[in-house]
Amino acid sequence: MKWLVVCALFGAVFSHTWMSCPWSFDVDPGRPADTVGPCETENVWHGVKYPNEYKAGDRMKVGWTSNNHAGGWVRIALAPYGQHKTHKAFDDNVMKVTCYGHDQRPGQTIYGDCKHPCNARAGCEYQAYEEDNARFDTTVKIPHNLADGDYVLQIKSAMSSHPHFYYSCARVKITGGNPSLKCPQSKLIVVPGCLKGTAVELSKYTKNSKPAQFCYKEDGPGYIDADMYRVPKNVQCDPRITCAVSIDGKGCKSQHKMKDITNDWKPEQICGEVKPAPAPTCDDGVKNQGEERIDCGGPCPACPVTMPPTTPADRVYSKFEFKKIAYPSEGYINGNAIVHVRHAVKKWQMTLFFDRKVEISQFWGGKLVSVNEFKTVYVFGNKSWNGRVPAGGKVNVGFEGKFPTGAVDSPV
Repeated sequence: MKWLVVCALFGAVFSHTWMSCPWSFDVDPGRPADTVGPCETENVWHGVKYPNEYKAGDRMKVGWTSNNHAGGWVRIALAPYGQHKTHKAFDDNVMKVTCYGHDQRPGQTIYGDCKHPCNARAGCEYQAYEEDNARFDTTVKIPHNLADGDYVLQIKSAMSSHPHFYYSCARVKITGGNPSLKCPQSKLIVVPGCLKGTAVELSKYTKNSKPAQFCYKEDGPGYIDADMYRVPKNVQCDPRITCAVSIDGKGCKSQHKMKDITNDWKPEQICGEVKPAPAPTCDDGVKNQGEERIDCGGPCPACPVTMPPTTPADRVYSKFEFKKIAYPSEGYINGNAIVHVRHAVKKWQMTLFFDRKVEISQFWGGKLVSVNEFKTVYVFGNKSWNGRVPAGGKVNVGFEGKFPTGAVDSPV
Protein backbone atom coordinates (compact mmCIF):
# COMPACT_ATOMS: atom_id res chain seq x y z
CA MET A 1 0.00 0.00 0.00
CA LYS A 2 2.83 2.44 0.77
CA TRP A 3 4.27 1.98 -2.70
CA LEU A 4 0.91 2.83 -4.28
CA VAL A 5 0.73 6.06 -2.31
CA VAL A 6 4.24 7.06 -3.40
CA CYS A 7 3.37 6.49 -7.08
CA ALA A 8 0.19 8.54 -6.80
CA LEU A 9 2.03 11.45 -5.24
CA PHE A 10 4.71 11.32 -7.93
CA GLY A 11 2.04 11.53 -10.62
CA ALA A 12 0.42 14.53 -8.93
CA VAL A 13 3.69 16.46 -8.71
CA PHE A 14 4.48 16.08 -12.42
CA SER A 15 0.96 16.40 -13.78
CA HIS A 16 0.86 19.98 -15.03
CA THR A 17 2.98 22.91 -16.18
CA TRP A 18 4.88 26.02 -15.21
CA MET A 19 7.16 28.59 -16.81
CA SER A 20 10.67 27.32 -17.45
CA CYS A 21 11.98 30.19 -19.60
CA PRO A 22 12.75 32.74 -18.27
CA TRP A 23 13.57 31.31 -14.83
CA SER A 24 10.37 31.30 -12.76
CA PHE A 25 9.66 32.16 -9.13
CA ASP A 26 10.52 28.55 -8.31
CA VAL A 27 13.01 26.64 -10.48
CA ASP A 28 12.77 23.38 -8.53
CA PRO A 29 12.22 20.67 -11.21
CA GLY A 30 10.12 18.69 -8.71
CA ARG A 31 7.82 21.57 -7.82
CA PRO A 32 4.01 21.40 -7.96
CA ALA A 33 1.96 23.51 -10.32
CA ASP A 34 -0.16 26.43 -9.04
CA THR A 35 -3.92 26.60 -9.65
CA VAL A 36 -4.70 29.60 -7.42
CA GLY A 37 -2.57 32.33 -8.97
CA PRO A 38 -1.84 34.89 -10.00
CA CYS A 39 1.66 33.50 -9.31
CA GLU A 40 3.22 30.59 -7.50
CA THR A 41 4.97 31.32 -4.21
CA GLU A 42 8.20 33.21 -4.77
CA ASN A 43 10.81 30.80 -3.44
CA VAL A 44 13.73 32.91 -2.22
CA TRP A 45 16.00 29.84 -2.25
CA HIS A 46 15.02 28.53 -5.66
CA GLY A 47 13.77 31.45 -7.69
CA VAL A 48 16.35 34.23 -7.40
CA LYS A 49 19.56 32.35 -8.15
CA TYR A 50 19.39 33.20 -11.83
CA PRO A 51 18.44 36.82 -12.60
CA ASN A 52 16.41 37.67 -15.70
CA GLU A 53 17.75 41.00 -16.99
CA TYR A 54 16.61 42.64 -20.22
CA LYS A 55 16.71 45.96 -22.02
CA ALA A 56 13.86 47.66 -23.84
CA GLY A 57 13.61 46.21 -27.35
CA ASP A 58 15.16 42.84 -26.45
CA ARG A 59 13.33 39.71 -27.41
CA MET A 60 12.76 37.15 -24.67
CA LYS A 61 12.12 33.45 -25.01
CA VAL A 62 9.08 32.32 -23.00
CA GLY A 63 8.67 28.56 -22.56
CA TRP A 64 6.94 25.99 -20.38
CA THR A 65 7.33 22.30 -19.72
CA SER A 66 4.86 20.07 -21.59
CA ASN A 67 4.60 17.52 -18.76
CA ASN A 68 3.05 15.03 -21.22
CA HIS A 69 0.10 17.26 -22.18
CA ALA A 70 -0.98 18.89 -25.43
CA GLY A 71 -3.53 21.38 -26.72
CA GLY A 72 -4.95 24.60 -25.38
CA TRP A 73 -3.54 28.08 -25.09
CA VAL A 74 -1.17 30.20 -22.99
CA ARG A 75 -1.89 33.79 -22.03
CA ILE A 76 1.19 35.95 -21.45
CA ALA A 77 1.03 39.14 -19.39
CA LEU A 78 3.48 41.58 -17.79
CA ALA A 79 2.90 43.70 -14.67
CA PRO A 80 5.14 45.77 -12.35
CA TYR A 81 6.66 43.89 -9.44
CA GLY A 82 4.70 44.78 -6.32
CA GLN A 83 1.43 44.89 -8.27
CA HIS A 84 1.67 41.24 -9.24
CA LYS A 85 -0.35 39.81 -6.37
CA THR A 86 -3.73 40.45 -7.99
CA HIS A 87 -5.22 38.78 -11.06
CA LYS A 88 -6.43 42.16 -12.33
CA ALA A 89 -2.87 43.46 -12.68
CA PHE A 90 -2.22 40.78 -15.30
CA ASP A 91 -5.71 40.88 -16.83
CA ASP A 92 -5.07 44.55 -17.65
CA ASN A 93 -1.62 44.01 -19.17
CA VAL A 94 -1.86 41.10 -21.61
CA MET A 95 0.86 40.79 -24.23
CA LYS A 96 -0.67 37.97 -26.31
CA VAL A 97 -2.44 34.61 -26.25
CA THR A 98 -0.53 31.83 -28.00
CA CYS A 99 -0.64 28.04 -28.39
CA TYR A 100 0.25 25.73 -25.51
CA GLY A 101 1.74 23.25 -27.97
CA HIS A 102 1.48 19.63 -29.07
CA ASP A 103 3.65 16.96 -30.67
CA GLN A 104 3.00 17.39 -34.40
CA ARG A 105 4.71 14.18 -35.43
CA PRO A 106 2.25 11.56 -36.76
CA GLY A 107 0.55 9.57 -34.01
CA GLN A 108 2.39 11.30 -31.16
CA THR A 109 -0.50 13.38 -29.76
CA ILE A 110 -3.50 11.30 -28.71
CA TYR A 111 -6.53 12.48 -26.71
CA GLY A 112 -4.73 15.58 -25.47
CA ASP A 113 -1.57 13.82 -24.32
CA CYS A 114 1.93 13.22 -25.66
CA LYS A 115 5.18 11.86 -24.25
CA HIS A 116 7.32 14.62 -22.79
CA PRO A 117 9.22 16.44 -24.24
CA CYS A 118 6.56 16.17 -26.99
CA ASN A 119 8.91 17.54 -29.67
CA ALA A 120 9.26 20.79 -27.70
CA ARG A 121 11.94 23.17 -28.89
CA ALA A 122 15.41 22.78 -27.40
CA GLY A 123 17.69 25.43 -26.00
CA CYS A 124 19.62 27.47 -28.62
CA GLU A 125 16.50 27.27 -30.82
CA TYR A 126 13.56 29.65 -30.84
CA GLN A 127 10.27 30.49 -32.54
CA ALA A 128 11.23 32.70 -35.47
CA TYR A 129 7.90 32.65 -37.36
CA GLU A 130 4.37 33.14 -36.10
CA GLU A 131 3.09 29.92 -37.69
CA ASP A 132 5.70 27.80 -35.88
CA ASN A 133 3.56 27.94 -32.75
CA ALA A 134 3.15 24.36 -31.49
CA ARG A 135 6.43 23.66 -29.69
CA PHE A 136 5.74 24.80 -26.12
CA ASP A 137 7.40 28.20 -26.36
CA THR A 138 7.26 31.59 -28.02
CA THR A 139 9.13 34.89 -27.85
CA VAL A 140 7.96 38.35 -26.81
CA LYS A 141 9.46 41.80 -27.21
CA ILE A 142 10.33 43.91 -24.17
CA PRO A 143 8.28 47.13 -24.57
CA HIS A 144 10.03 50.46 -25.09
CA ASN A 145 7.84 52.50 -22.74
CA LEU A 146 8.55 50.87 -19.38
CA ALA A 147 10.30 52.64 -16.52
CA ASP A 148 13.47 50.98 -15.24
CA GLY A 149 12.65 48.44 -12.57
CA ASP A 150 11.45 44.93 -11.78
CA TYR A 151 8.45 43.38 -13.51
CA VAL A 152 6.63 40.05 -13.36
CA LEU A 153 5.92 37.98 -16.45
CA GLN A 154 2.96 35.63 -16.05
CA ILE A 155 1.72 32.66 -18.05
CA LYS A 156 -1.81 31.34 -17.59
CA SER A 157 -2.77 28.04 -19.17
CA ALA A 158 -5.23 25.15 -19.07
CA MET A 159 -3.77 22.45 -21.24
CA SER A 160 -5.28 19.21 -22.55
CA SER A 161 -8.41 18.19 -20.61
CA HIS A 162 -7.66 20.10 -17.40
CA PRO A 163 -10.73 22.14 -16.35
CA HIS A 164 -8.91 24.96 -14.56
CA PHE A 165 -6.00 27.34 -15.13
CA TYR A 166 -2.41 26.97 -14.00
CA TYR A 167 -0.28 30.02 -13.23
CA SER A 168 3.44 30.67 -13.22
CA CYS A 169 5.52 33.84 -13.00
CA ALA A 170 9.07 35.09 -13.46
CA ARG A 171 10.71 38.21 -12.05
CA VAL A 172 12.32 40.30 -14.79
CA LYS A 173 14.53 43.37 -14.48
CA ILE A 174 14.02 45.81 -17.35
CA THR A 175 16.08 48.91 -18.17
CA GLY A 176 16.51 51.39 -21.01
CA GLY A 177 12.87 52.27 -21.61
CA ASN A 178 11.18 55.63 -22.14
CA PRO A 179 8.15 55.86 -19.79
CA SER A 180 7.09 59.18 -21.33
CA LEU A 181 6.21 57.33 -24.54
CA LYS A 182 2.45 56.70 -24.68
CA CYS A 183 0.72 54.07 -26.78
CA PRO A 184 -3.02 53.30 -26.90
CA GLN A 185 -4.40 49.85 -26.30
CA SER A 186 -4.30 47.70 -29.39
CA LYS A 187 -6.44 44.73 -30.35
CA LEU A 188 -5.90 41.65 -28.17
CA ILE A 189 -3.47 39.38 -30.02
CA VAL A 190 -4.67 35.77 -30.22
CA VAL A 191 -2.45 33.46 -32.27
CA PRO A 192 -4.55 31.37 -34.72
CA GLY A 193 -4.25 27.69 -35.56
CA CYS A 194 -3.78 26.22 -32.07
CA LEU A 195 -4.79 22.66 -31.25
CA LYS A 196 -7.75 23.11 -28.92
CA GLY A 197 -7.80 21.88 -25.37
CA THR A 198 -10.78 19.71 -24.50
CA ALA A 199 -11.86 21.46 -21.29
CA VAL A 200 -11.28 25.23 -21.26
CA GLU A 201 -12.47 27.25 -24.26
CA LEU A 202 -10.47 30.11 -25.75
CA SER A 203 -13.18 32.55 -24.61
CA LYS A 204 -12.20 31.90 -21.00
CA TYR A 205 -8.64 33.00 -21.76
CA THR A 206 -9.76 36.21 -23.41
CA LYS A 207 -12.49 37.06 -20.88
CA ASN A 208 -11.38 40.09 -18.83
CA SER A 209 -8.10 40.13 -20.80
CA LYS A 210 -7.11 43.60 -21.94
CA PRO A 211 -4.18 44.35 -24.23
CA ALA A 212 -1.50 46.35 -22.44
CA GLN A 213 -0.61 49.89 -23.50
CA PHE A 214 2.86 48.77 -24.54
CA CYS A 215 5.00 50.36 -27.26
CA TYR A 216 6.86 47.79 -29.33
CA LYS A 217 8.60 50.44 -31.43
CA GLU A 218 10.87 53.18 -30.12
CA ASP A 219 8.47 55.81 -31.41
CA GLY A 220 5.03 54.18 -31.32
CA PRO A 221 2.79 51.16 -30.81
CA GLY A 222 4.32 48.68 -33.26
CA TYR A 223 3.54 44.96 -33.20
CA ILE A 224 4.90 42.53 -30.61
CA ASP A 225 6.04 39.93 -33.15
CA ALA A 226 7.12 42.15 -36.04
CA ASP A 227 10.76 41.21 -35.42
CA MET A 228 10.21 37.67 -34.15
CA TYR A 229 13.05 36.51 -36.42
CA ARG A 230 15.58 38.13 -34.03
CA VAL A 231 17.45 35.89 -31.58
CA PRO A 232 16.04 36.21 -28.04
CA LYS A 233 18.52 37.18 -25.33
CA ASN A 234 17.87 33.96 -23.37
CA VAL A 235 17.97 31.66 -26.39
CA GLN A 236 20.11 29.15 -24.45
CA CYS A 237 17.23 28.41 -22.05
CA ASP A 238 15.75 24.94 -22.60
CA PRO A 239 12.07 24.87 -21.51
CA ARG A 240 11.93 21.06 -21.54
CA ILE A 241 13.77 21.00 -18.17
CA THR A 242 14.24 17.26 -17.54
CA CYS A 243 13.21 13.73 -18.48
CA ALA A 244 12.15 13.18 -14.86
CA VAL A 245 8.74 14.61 -15.75
CA SER A 246 8.23 12.27 -18.72
CA ILE A 247 6.03 9.17 -18.71
CA ASP A 248 8.69 7.64 -21.00
CA GLY A 249 12.00 8.51 -19.39
CA LYS A 250 14.08 6.23 -21.63
CA GLY A 251 12.48 7.54 -24.80
CA CYS A 252 12.81 11.10 -23.55
CA LYS A 253 16.57 10.80 -23.16
CA SER A 254 16.89 9.86 -26.82
CA GLN A 255 15.18 13.05 -27.97
CA HIS A 256 17.11 15.95 -29.52
CA LYS A 257 19.70 17.36 -27.05
CA MET A 258 17.88 16.14 -23.92
CA LYS A 259 21.09 14.48 -22.69
CA ASP A 260 22.87 17.83 -22.96
CA ILE A 261 20.79 19.35 -20.15
CA THR A 262 23.16 18.90 -17.21
CA ASN A 263 21.40 21.03 -14.57
CA ASP A 264 17.64 20.50 -14.11
CA TRP A 265 17.53 23.61 -11.90
CA LYS A 266 18.94 25.75 -14.69
CA PRO A 267 18.09 23.91 -17.92
CA GLU A 268 19.99 25.32 -20.86
CA GLN A 269 22.23 24.43 -23.77
CA ILE A 270 25.66 25.67 -24.81
CA CYS A 271 24.91 27.53 -28.00
CA GLY A 272 27.89 29.18 -29.61
CA GLU A 273 26.72 31.65 -32.25
CA VAL A 274 22.99 31.56 -32.97
CA LYS A 275 22.24 33.30 -36.24
CA PRO A 276 18.90 35.08 -36.65
CA ALA A 277 16.33 33.82 -39.11
CA PRO A 278 15.82 35.84 -42.30
CA ALA A 279 13.80 39.00 -41.75
CA PRO A 280 10.18 38.67 -42.91
CA THR A 281 9.12 40.25 -46.18
CA CYS A 282 5.89 40.72 -48.09
CA ASP A 283 6.79 38.02 -50.60
CA ASP A 284 8.21 35.19 -48.47
CA GLY A 285 5.12 32.98 -48.58
CA VAL A 286 4.72 33.04 -44.79
CA LYS A 287 2.04 34.74 -42.69
CA ASN A 288 4.18 36.81 -40.30
CA GLN A 289 4.94 40.37 -39.09
CA GLY A 290 1.27 41.05 -38.36
CA GLU A 291 -0.02 40.27 -41.86
CA GLU A 292 -3.75 39.73 -42.28
CA ARG A 293 -3.15 36.86 -44.70
CA ILE A 294 -0.01 35.51 -46.33
CA ASP A 295 2.00 38.46 -47.66
CA CYS A 296 -0.85 40.95 -47.52
CA GLY A 297 -2.45 43.23 -44.98
CA GLY A 298 -0.75 44.79 -41.97
CA PRO A 299 2.62 46.19 -43.11
CA CYS A 300 2.12 44.71 -46.61
CA PRO A 301 -0.20 45.82 -49.43
CA ALA A 302 -3.89 45.38 -48.70
CA CYS A 303 -5.32 41.92 -49.23
CA PRO A 304 -7.58 41.45 -52.28
CA VAL A 305 -11.26 41.39 -51.56
CA THR A 306 -12.35 37.81 -52.09
CA MET A 307 -15.89 37.99 -50.73
CA PRO A 308 -17.94 41.20 -51.14
CA PRO A 309 -19.70 42.29 -47.95
CA THR A 310 -23.01 42.42 -49.77
CA THR A 311 -24.62 40.23 -52.42
CA PRO A 312 -24.97 42.19 -55.66
CA ALA A 313 -27.68 41.08 -58.04
CA ASP A 314 -25.21 40.05 -60.74
CA ARG A 315 -23.10 37.78 -58.54
CA VAL A 316 -23.58 34.18 -59.62
CA TYR A 317 -23.33 32.62 -56.16
CA SER A 318 -25.30 33.30 -53.01
CA LYS A 319 -23.46 31.24 -50.39
CA PHE A 320 -20.13 29.54 -49.78
CA GLU A 321 -19.73 26.60 -47.40
CA PHE A 322 -16.67 24.64 -46.37
CA LYS A 323 -16.97 21.32 -44.57
CA LYS A 324 -13.76 19.79 -43.27
CA ILE A 325 -12.30 16.99 -41.20
CA ALA A 326 -8.86 17.99 -39.95
CA TYR A 327 -6.33 16.30 -37.71
CA PRO A 328 -3.76 18.96 -36.75
CA SER A 329 -1.52 16.50 -34.89
CA GLU A 330 -1.13 14.49 -38.11
CA GLY A 331 -1.30 17.40 -40.56
CA TYR A 332 -4.23 15.90 -42.50
CA ILE A 333 -7.33 17.57 -43.95
CA ASN A 334 -10.33 16.29 -45.91
CA GLY A 335 -12.53 19.08 -47.19
CA ASN A 336 -15.53 19.92 -49.37
CA ALA A 337 -16.00 23.42 -50.81
CA ILE A 338 -19.62 24.08 -51.78
CA VAL A 339 -20.89 27.08 -53.75
CA HIS A 340 -24.63 27.76 -54.02
CA VAL A 341 -25.37 29.17 -57.49
CA ARG A 342 -27.90 32.04 -57.90
CA HIS A 343 -27.88 32.24 -61.70
CA ALA A 344 -27.48 29.40 -64.19
CA VAL A 345 -23.93 29.00 -65.54
CA LYS A 346 -22.41 27.05 -68.45
CA LYS A 347 -18.93 26.78 -66.95
CA TRP A 348 -17.25 27.80 -63.72
CA GLN A 349 -14.03 28.28 -61.77
CA MET A 350 -13.62 28.17 -57.97
CA THR A 351 -10.59 29.80 -56.27
CA LEU A 352 -9.72 28.76 -52.71
CA PHE A 353 -7.42 30.92 -50.55
CA PHE A 354 -5.87 29.08 -47.57
CA ASP A 355 -4.20 30.75 -44.59
CA ARG A 356 -1.16 28.45 -44.86
CA LYS A 357 0.49 25.96 -47.21
CA VAL A 358 -1.69 22.93 -48.07
CA GLU A 359 -0.40 20.02 -50.16
CA ILE A 360 -3.53 18.78 -51.96
CA SER A 361 -2.91 15.21 -53.09
CA GLN A 362 -6.38 14.15 -54.33
CA PHE A 363 -9.44 16.09 -55.46
CA TRP A 364 -12.81 15.41 -57.07
CA GLY A 365 -15.76 17.31 -58.53
CA GLY A 366 -13.53 19.46 -60.74
CA LYS A 367 -10.13 19.77 -62.41
CA LEU A 368 -7.12 21.64 -61.05
CA VAL A 369 -6.51 24.73 -63.16
CA SER A 370 -3.61 26.28 -61.24
CA VAL A 371 -1.87 26.57 -57.88
CA ASN A 372 0.49 29.29 -56.68
CA GLU A 373 4.10 28.51 -55.74
CA PHE A 374 3.35 28.72 -52.01
CA LYS A 375 0.44 26.27 -52.36
CA THR A 376 -1.95 28.63 -50.59
CA VAL A 377 -4.18 29.48 -53.60
CA TYR A 378 -5.84 26.75 -55.65
CA VAL A 379 -8.03 27.31 -58.72
CA PHE A 380 -10.43 24.55 -59.76
CA GLY A 381 -12.57 24.44 -62.88
CA ASN A 382 -15.44 22.36 -64.16
CA LYS A 383 -15.05 19.06 -65.96
CA SER A 384 -16.76 18.32 -69.25
CA TRP A 385 -19.78 16.81 -67.56
CA ASN A 386 -20.48 19.32 -64.72
CA GLY A 387 -19.98 22.76 -66.27
CA ARG A 388 -23.71 23.52 -66.55
CA VAL A 389 -25.29 24.34 -63.21
CA PRO A 390 -28.93 25.52 -62.95
CA ALA A 391 -30.07 28.41 -60.79
CA GLY A 392 -30.33 27.16 -57.21
CA GLY A 393 -27.85 24.35 -57.88
CA LYS A 394 -24.49 23.67 -56.21
CA VAL A 395 -20.86 23.31 -57.20
CA ASN A 396 -19.00 20.87 -54.95
CA VAL A 397 -15.23 20.34 -55.02
CA GLY A 398 -13.66 17.92 -52.54
CA PHE A 399 -10.04 17.21 -51.71
CA GLU A 400 -7.56 15.54 -49.39
CA GLY A 401 -4.31 17.17 -48.34
CA LYS A 402 -1.50 17.64 -45.85
CA PHE A 403 -0.31 20.76 -44.05
CA PRO A 404 2.92 21.28 -42.10
CA THR A 405 1.99 23.29 -38.98
CA GLY A 406 -0.89 24.44 -36.83
CA ALA A 407 -4.49 24.01 -37.94
CA VAL A 408 -5.92 25.10 -41.28
CA ASP A 409 -8.72 27.64 -41.08
CA SER A 410 -11.57 27.49 -43.57
CA PRO A 411 -10.52 28.95 -46.94
CA VAL A 412 -12.23 31.90 -48.58
